[in-house]
Amino acid sequence: MPIDLESVRKKIIEEREQLLARSIPAPEVAHGDEADLAAMAQAKEQYQWLANDQKARLAEIDKVLVRIESGKYGICDSCSKPIAPERMEANPHATMCIDCQSKLEKKPGRKPQGSSLK
Repeated sequence: MPIDLESVRKKIIEEREQLLARSIPAPEVAHGDEADLAAMAQAKEQYQWLANDQKARLAEIDKVLVRIESGKYGICDSCSKPIAPERMEANPHATMCIDCQSKLEKKPGRKPQGSSLK
């Protein structure tokens, strides 16, 4: 069964819009004792993490859209063979077939390539 690119594009665009619609509230400036300042520092760190995660997820989504437009969606970056439709359904952000991804993850000193989106 071939990949329905229009359906994938719609889902990815919807995911992008939902992500952009979520606002990440900036932490309030704390005044007070050490406990207040520590809580503020923790809130600021969490805000930064969430903002960075949102940027990374948007970048992944944009890469998927570029791959769809360029005709590279569903084609393995490593071996240039088609990626199984089941894999693309499970992980629309996949850029490698399961064999190439497994080989990459087994290389010594390499961290597994994962998507933060799903």
